Amino acid sequence: MVIRVVRGIQAPSQREEWLGATLGPMPEDTVESPDTAMEGGRVPESAVLAAFDERDLNLVNALQINPRASWTRIGASLGMDATTAARRWQQLTASGLAWITAYAPELATIAYLRVRCRADRLAEISDRVAAMPCAFSVERVTGGFPLQLSVAVENLAALDDFTTRELGGLPGVEEIRTAVNQHVYVEGSHWRPQALDPTQRTLLTDPVGSAPARSRPRPGDPALVLALAADGRRSIADLARDTGLTETTVRRRITDMTRSGRLVLRCDFAEQAAGWSVTANYWAQLPAPAIDAVGAALASWPEIRLCVSTADDSNVQLIAWLRNPREGVLLETRLQRDFPDLRITERQLTLRTIKRMGRLLSPRGRAVGYIPFDIWGRKPEQPSR
Repeated sequence: MVIRVVRGIQAPSQREEWLGATLGPMPEDTVESPDTAMEGGRVPESAVLAAFDERDLNLVNALQINPRASWTRIGASLGMDATTAARRWQQLTASGLAWITAYAPELATIAYLRVRCRADRLAEISDRVAAMPCAFSVERVTGGFPLQLSVAVENLAALDDFTTRELGGLPGVEEIRTAVNQHVYVEGSHWRPQALDPTQRTLLTDPVGSAPARSRPRPGDPALVLALAADGRRSIADLARDTGLTETTVRRRITDMTRSGRLVLRCDFAEQAAGWSVTANYWAQLPAPAIDAVGAALASWPEIRLCVSTADDSNVQLIAWLRNPREGVLLETRLQRDFPDLRITERQLTLRTIKRMGRLLSPRGRAVGYIPFDIWGRKPEQPSR
């Protein structure tokens, strides 16, 4: 059966009927799904991506601002009823076009690894690394280090064990460069497509109050993070059942941890469907006294998805989402003009994102699987109530 790409659908009822009938959960979809019509009723990926429109981007933007807001509140900000908002989100997640991930930065040591390997082993190594829980993002890129990883491990000793034994032991790996994260100025959970107007954003923004003090991780926190990780909108009842915590404790901890920044809820989407076709990676050097000022300034640039300082010869890493390769030249020109002390030492374009924040992605960027990043490598400790 050949599926026709439907364009220009305006009436919500028509579009939702097509999505529900055509997309569905697509259980047979895999990372290898080709961008062509398939026998047996499988929907081509081009048709799925074409289904993502401006209203979906608005919904994603709303959930980036307030990932656990009620559907009533989400719908009110977007001019739709709660049922429609919930149904549209279910369609996006079922088709792998958008998702919400939860993670706790304080529970991990983060590092960025560049891997040089034999060309004939690159595909195999990519697949094996993507299956590792601690490698939460995996990309194939241009340049001399064709594989780039972001990893979350328990501590520096665990990072050493991972690089020397697990990654370094893979046949075909020739060189590994490790940059340990020192400070994050902006990352993917902060990035916004700016699809909503100021009034809509205000409707979704909670009143600013005094943030609770950052407490040490408590027993039960890792279990709660793991239970919430794959779906940041899971119900309080489901989370309490899976963690053994009471519903009151779950609700209080999520509020406390998100307000203090100890728990991050991140809404991602298939960026190619919305027009961001290029991911540019930059490694740069800055004098240490200038890093904080430059990092704070870059956090407000709309192109920048990631800006971190690292313990590496290149002590700054930047990642930008761009509409086309030409924008990379313009971005570098602006960087050099605004920050004369910044020297770019390496630059790569992402050829394929294989995994992002634990989500396995298809060649066109749709989520087709999830591997929890259980950095402890063991069953988390029993929770306390």
